Amino acid sequence: MNEIFKSIQNAKHIEIIVEADFMGSASALYTYILTLHKKVSMTCKAENIDKKFSFLPWFEKIKSSDTPSADLSIVCDFSAKSLFEVFQINEIKLNKKMATALYGALVYETQGFTKGIDGTIFAMAEVLVACGAEHLLCTRALLQSTSLAFLRLQSVMLKSMLLQNSAKAAVFNICEDELKATGANKKDAYEIMQEAFKLEYVEMVVLLDSDHEYEIIKVKYKEK
Repeated sequence: MNEIFKSIQNAKHIEIIVEADFMGSASALYTYILTLHKKVSMTCKAENIDKKFSFLPWFEKIKSSDTPSADLSIVCDFSAKSLFEVFQINEIKLNKKMATALYGALVYETQGFTKGIDGTIFAMAEVLVACGAEHLLCTRALLQSTSLAFLRLQSVMLKSMLLQNSAKAAVFNICEDELKATGANKKDAYEIMQEAFKLEYVEMVVLLDSDHEYEIIKVKYKEK
């Protein structure tokens, strides 16, 4: 990633191509480039950008089309920890917006500090808070907000859930009509299907597409 930072120094107009799961890192990188007084754009080609990320700095600047005038394009598919470490290595001072964006990314990537965590993650969080990260805003936006569409789809999916293989496997199915009727999307369905892991014996969760002969859309396994 250090090569990316060297390229930024030599570029006049940088385009950040945002991958859907790395909104926080993209926001932090966007802010950093602004501090260099360079032109910067953000592009996300995902069909539906999750509005729960709207608390992030510069969220309203995200466009859906490319920036032909940019002389450098960066695909932002790196974690908050990776970007934070590069900032540290290059002795880049984090401002409040950068810290908030990275903290939000950290909350999202660790599912509220419950997944893939170790001492370095908590140490990073401490530094970000000290740099002014709006940690309560991040937590409320990512962990406490639930849309009506999400709740509607949750009701539909939980009602049709089946337990198989001695209750070790939970099976859900959805169709396009259900998504349209609830106003939800497949990403919501992926989150809802994980509810089955709250059941004591469930080790695997499967999501099927009932529009296409119950083709498998997603399979998840309980983390050991």
